[in-house]
Amino acid sequence: MSNIVKAEEFHLVDPMGRVRSKIYLSDEGKPTADIFDSNGQLVNRVDLQKTQRPGPTAHQSSSPHQKETLSAWHARIANEVSTSQPKLRVGSYKLYLDFVENNTVASGKYLNEVIEITGEVVDVSAKAFGDLHVGLKGISNFTAEVICHFTENQTAIVSNMKPGVKVKLKGKCTEYVNKRVKVWGCQVA
Repeated sequence: MSNIVKAEEFHLVDPMGRVRSKIYLSDEGKPTADIFDSNGQLVNRVDLQKTQRPGPTAHQSSSPHQKETLSAWHARIANEVSTSQPKLRVGSYKLYLDFVENNTVASGKYLNEVIEITGEVVDVSAKAFGDLHVGLKGISNFTAEVICHFTENQTAIVSNMKPGVKVKLKGKCTEYVNKRVKVWGCQVA
């Protein structure tokens, strides 16, 4: 019995039925894979015969057989922030308002960028299990809407921040989720 499957192309779909990857032979006869995002837009095209160069990419851990832990990812982001100049300077109110008014435009502008944020501290969390963050005021006077996460080696700095104080921080904007803007790898600017 043979394990050969013949087809012109293969589609890999997610549970919602959206095509996330397509494997086929290109016009040059090379096995090729197209990778799509959740909106069906082509994100990457890979020549499957091409020898891959060793080493991690920006979104890949250094050990391909292990998942990157949150603390390792956070350390990598913090290193990127410390070695980069901020692309944008923005107040926490404006940053949050941009995401609320038009998430798509704000995502294109801020996500995966090192930014400098100025704002008023609303809350500080320096818990023993490593949840170290400062919440900055967005449009609410009482709720933190911009969450700035710090690495554990900055516990003393974060512990000394108090609600009501204005701060200037630098970090990488990673997501807008649950009506909060998340910024990782933060440090005092």
